[in-house]
Amino acid sequence: MKPSHWLLALGLLVGAGLSANTPAADKIGVVVLHGKWGSPDGQTSGLANFLAAEGFLVASPEMPWSGRRTYDKGADAFVTEIDAAATELRAKGAKKIAVVGHSQGASAALYYATQRQVAGIALIAPGGYPQGKTFLENYGAAVAEARALVGQGMADALVAFTDLNTGNRSRGMRVPARSVLDYFDPQGPMNSYKNAARVKSGTAVLWVAPTRESEGLMRSSQM
Repeated sequence: MKPSHWLLALGLLVGAGLSANTPAADKIGVVVLHGKWGSPDGQTSGLANFLAAEGFLVASPEMPWSGRRTYDKGADAFVTEIDAAATELRAKGAKKIAVVGHSQGASAALYYATQRQVAGIALIAPGGYPQGKTFLENYGAAVAEARALVGQGMADALVAFTDLNTGNRSRGMRVPARSVLDYFDPQGPMNSYKNAARVKSGTAVLWVAPTRESEGLMRSSQM
């Protein structure tokens, strides 16, 4: 789907229910979440700029999975950070909040919609599926180490592992044990299969599935 098409679809989804005389774009705030190793001024910046030009109120926070932060905080923290962005948008006049995420940001947006009531979420090529075979094989040892450390009361101890990204990219990481469990434990908060079933009632969902992607990510988009 072309960006202009799914942006239009997002606007229609989260604008549903507004009166015909109410300018929808003036009332909708959109939190844009970048992907793994990304940043607000990276791949998602064009999307954020487009939305702002269309009249949406936009916030693009740097999230814990950015290239600079490297999972410095876990799920509770990123929910709080999205909350802060939403509060900022409401202070500017937003009456409804939507969350748009790309890759790891899409997985986070999906989880957020299980924790908070939002008008809609748009998930662009969701990445990060700890329940998948590739994740289980690559991150299993790190998850086991993190579980042991957390069990010993050492949740802030660093765990070393190789992080994977699309395009056959990899990067060495040293991440707090609590964050390893939040992002990579199949029983943790980022299990996309479980989260898809837990999205709060009344949330409009736009799921943009990749056509050229790893087998696991394509399969996760076919749930």
